[in-house]
Amino acid sequence: MKAGTQTAWIKRYLPASLFGRSLLILVLPMVIMQAAALFFFYERHWDNMQRNFSRWLAGEVAFLVYEMERADDKREVTLGKLARNFMDIEIQRISDKAEIPKTFTSSSDDKLLLYFASQLDAIIREPFHVQRTPESESVILYVKLDEGVLRMRLSIKRLASVTAEIFIWWMVGSAVLLLMIATLFLRNQIRPIHRLAEAAEQFGRGKEDENFRPSGATEVRKAGRSFIAMRERLKRMISARTDMLAAISHDLRTPLTRMHLALAMFPNSKHTTPLLADVKEMEKMIQEYLDFARGEGGEKQKQVRLSTYLTSHVNSYAQQGLDIAVTSVPDIDMVLFPNAMRRCLSNVIENALRYGTRAEVQAVQAGRNMEILIDDDGPGIPVDKRETAMQPFRRLDAARDPNTGGAGLGLSIVQDIALRHGGKVMLEDSPLGGLRVRIRIPT
Repeated sequence: MKAGTQTAWIKRYLPASLFGRSLLILVLPMVIMQAAALFFFYERHWDNMQRNFSRWLAGEVAFLVYEMERADDKREVTLGKLARNFMDIEIQRISDKAEIPKTFTSSSDDKLLLYFASQLDAIIREPFHVQRTPESESVILYVKLDEGVLRMRLSIKRLASVTAEIFIWWMVGSAVLLLMIATLFLRNQIRPIHRLAEAAEQFGRGKEDENFRPSGATEVRKAGRSFIAMRERLKRMISARTDMLAAISHDLRTPLTRMHLALAMFPNSKHTTPLLADVKEMEKMIQEYLDFARGEGGEKQKQVRLSTYLTSHVNSYAQQGLDIAVTSVPDIDMVLFPNAMRRCLSNVIENALRYGTRAEVQAVQAGRNMEILIDDDGPGIPVDKRETAMQPFRRLDAARDPNTGGAGLGLSIVQDIALRHGGKVMLEDSPLGGLRVRIRIPT
């Protein structure tokens, strides 16, 4: 068995968050240390102390029983005073049958009194009965003599140490106090990491947290500064890419426009018609390159009603006589980049209607996400080629019609827009027999 497999079951029970794991690192050694201290305290100190208390008290009781059996009335009074003053034991001979226990078992079922009863049973021959008082502050001991019954009242403190309980409560209280202090400090240390994660997530969704400032420990500050530097480099890179492709697009469109006009001057023939189609295809490809690079970077997010948004967009295709319909959409509000999402949906819907004859659109709630499903009845995409289909500039001619044209950027643009919303795109088999595109967006 591999080491990773051996420790896998342990990881399932460990906290997943950094806060939980850090707290566990602090708390677990302290708990183990205090548990060991309490164990050795009970085994070595507490039990020995209870045994000694029971042995000493049993010896005093045995002495009093021995003397009371042989004492006259005057001697009994003297022994009672001595026991009360020097042993903290109240002793008297009783004859009231209502007060005398019915049985003298010479044992006890009380955990604290059990060892004391065993010590008494070992050193006195007389049967006895031992019990606690209702208020649990004293112990009543009855010893059956040949003539009457001795009743002794003993303080519970003679058998148990109050300082031991204080020690235990002090250890528990100090552990709870240290845990509260550690929790407070850990929360303050984890908070900057949460802020850094939120800033990175917002940037991934196309929003920029202008109030983010590196804070916390030195390592966290360093990570925050590195994130800000990376964010600025990415913004410059995206801006440079957009400007470059916009310039290339503008420069290429000028000669293409002249070629288009020149070809339009000639009548349609077997020579000009293919050239005119090639020019149009080049214009379309250049527009796709520009759309892929631009990514609607300057658009602001807006709140839209999803049912109205999807229905109006799908109806624009239905009005053209295309076989497309919305089957079900929840009536909820979502924050989207409206134009970017419209282009995302357009790419998928146009592909569905280009390669198939019918398309259906629906939206379903999946936990904290909203999933938009677009199904078609076309040829679909083989499972082993779906990952390749999401890559830019890759066309699956074996699965799709190679005569449909395009630069192979449709699904790449869809994926980029979904990632910008913090979601993702999945390709699946459709119930209609073709391809299902699942666009998952966090709500």
